Amino acid sequence: MESQQEESAAAAAAAAAAALDMIKVLEITSESHKGTKESSDDRSEVASGKQTTDWLADLDEVEEILNYKFKSKKLLEEALTHASFSDQCFSYERLEYVGDSVLNLLFTKEQYFLYPDLPPGALTRLRSANVDTEKLARVAIKHKLHRYLRHKMPLLEEQIREFSQAILDYPLHSNGLVDTPKALADIVEAAIGAVFIDSNFSIDIVWKIFKDLLEPIISQETLKVHPVTELYEVCQKRNLKVKFVDLWKENMAFDVFIDDQFVGRGTYGLKKEIAHNRAAKNALNNIRKILSEKDCSDVDEQNIYRVEN
Repeated sequence: MESQQEESAAAAAAAAAAALDMIKVLEITSESHKGTKESSDDRSEVASGKQTTDWLADLDEVEEILNYKFKSKKLLEEALTHASFSDQCFSYERLEYVGDSVLNLLFTKEQYFLYPDLPPGALTRLRSANVDTEKLARVAIKHKLHRYLRHKMPLLEEQIREFSQAILDYPLHSNGLVDTPKALADIVEAAIGAVFIDSNFSIDIVWKIFKDLLEPIISQETLKVHPVTELYEVCQKRNLKVKFVDLWKENMAFDVFIDDQFVGRGTYGLKKEIAHNRAAKNALNNIRKILSEKDCSDVDEQNIYRVEN
């Protein structure tokens, strides 16, 4: 127990030290934001053709969503601007970097005290589930932050619509089965970074603002195992060999074989990783069904691989 606590404390201390180093760097550069007049040039126009006054009204709406009034609206403007918006324009990339670091520190701190007996490995998995791309993209959709993203990527709007529909089948998290537009997660991290800098680097203010926005927070009780990991775990318990066959270049698919018997397939054309994860999930569902039937009857061992096409 003492060893686990020491390891957890060391992990938290390392994260805190890294964050403090980042803060020192930010303090040197933050003066460039202080006292800066609100942007009123062409950088304040949105891709849809809105005028500056409309964009400022949008910023006010985002402040209402966050329940935070920015001292420098330029920070918020930057947090909502994608690099594609204009060659002459700033983008959210630097604020995203800051927000990512702050968010990891906040969850490290929160979970360290919330789960005093949890070892570092389990704490890391829990933190990762709460700060990954899909989880943060869900936050953007839930609070409609995506409506304020300035960009010039024609495909992004359709990707956001597809994502919004796909997550309806997975109330908390899909564990890699849904294709997530990274820009959605980026603006959440950038908003966190913007509040962090605007609040004079107060992690307490950031947590107060974003804790509710990040709900539902994944807990130790609601954390699900990734389908690929779970498939290997299920098969290892029964001394079964898992093999993934990569067919993605030919037909955008992965096949799964267990002890050389076909048990599942997953397809997805835009991202290879999604097809791989879906194949694992399909194989898991088939294996569970077969094992359930096997438990209810005295079928021979060969029937464990009988899969419906």
